Amino acid sequence: MSFSSRLSSLLLTRKDHARFLQNRVWLQGILEDFSLEGVLDIPRVGTTPCVMIYGSSVAGTAFQDGDADYAIVFPSKTSINDFSKLEKLTLSPSNFLEIRREYHQRVLSSILQHIVKRDLSVDLKHEQIFTARIPIIRLKKIKKSESEDIRFDISLSLDGLRNSLLLRLYMESDPRLRAGVLCAKKWGRSKGILDARRGWISPYALTVMYIFYMQTTKRTVSVINETDVDSKLFPIATQLSDTTGTCCSEFIDVLPCRDAKVSDVLEDLRGFFSFFGDCTKFDFDIDVVDIRTKDKWLSKEKWLEEMKKFSEKERWELLGYETIMVRDPFESHNLGRSVDFFRAEDIREAFRLASQNNCEELVNL
Repeated sequence: MSFSSRLSSLLLTRKDHARFLQNRVWLQGILEDFSLEGVLDIPRVGTTPCVMIYGSSVAGTAFQDGDADYAIVFPSKTSINDFSKLEKLTLSPSNFLEIRREYHQRVLSSILQHIVKRDLSVDLKHEQIFTARIPIIRLKKIKKSESEDIRFDISLSLDGLRNSLLLRLYMESDPRLRAGVLCAKKWGRSKGILDARRGWISPYALTVMYIFYMQTTKRTVSVINETDVDSKLFPIATQLSDTTGTCCSEFIDVLPCRDAKVSDVLEDLRGFFSFFGDCTKFDFDIDVVDIRTKDKWLSKEKWLEEMKKFSEKERWELLGYETIMVRDPFESHNLGRSVDFFRAEDIREAFRLASQNNCEELVNL
């Protein structure tokens, strides 16, 4: 069996992917007549909700136990010259009407009520998680057979879409990079270091770290400009809100696994662990992981200098413990903000030990 076939066997199945897409179409139909203006008490803005799947299933890095994530976003379809009466909204670079964070709870609660009222035939269980940085509603659609139940989160996260599309473009551009990311995620899971809600790093942060390492060491020539993501996102959302979205390949199609040379990926993984496990190559105390193409910050000193205009409370919300500094490609926060000193030491040690061990088990899937 080829390396790509072995990788594919770990990934989200086409059957589950199809279920996620069917669920998206169901949500889109239910929310067709959802009124943002009524919930926020604002003048008419001429927008309708668009339900878009995001996360690892879009990026092409979802394993078989992955759940579905949906963002409900609002493409701006008319010209708005005066935002003075729309202080609860902002216009994003990709031409979406973004709801200010303090109103996410209100809008999500209204969306949940709308879903429940519109389809009484569906048995839904839900949990509202509004204390997280990105407020979400976690739902479980109960089917006749437990194996057919579907769990999913809904949010208003436009940046989740941007990040997912950015990663997909990276994974699509370089099969060797994608293979390494999947193996690194498998390793991170085995070490128990991939859970941001429990004070570790997220799989997304580890993926950004891997891309940064591959770019820094010139093992990949793939560099994706953030503005390319914004230019792609709006037309995709417009199509998805008007149709079933069959032509929007980036958010509909499974990203196929293309073959990569095992020896190259193995060498990349060894280098990855050595890069972050050796402070002479990357020093977590002074260095920053940043894959942006514009205004890149590679030192902690530079990032902290930029933070002087923020209050202590705002700095904490953006940077957290400041032990592992991984800059989000679009937002202004640190992807490693939840990692305290002791967990940061454990993560560094995991990299150091991995650099001394045989990595072949990671590619022998």
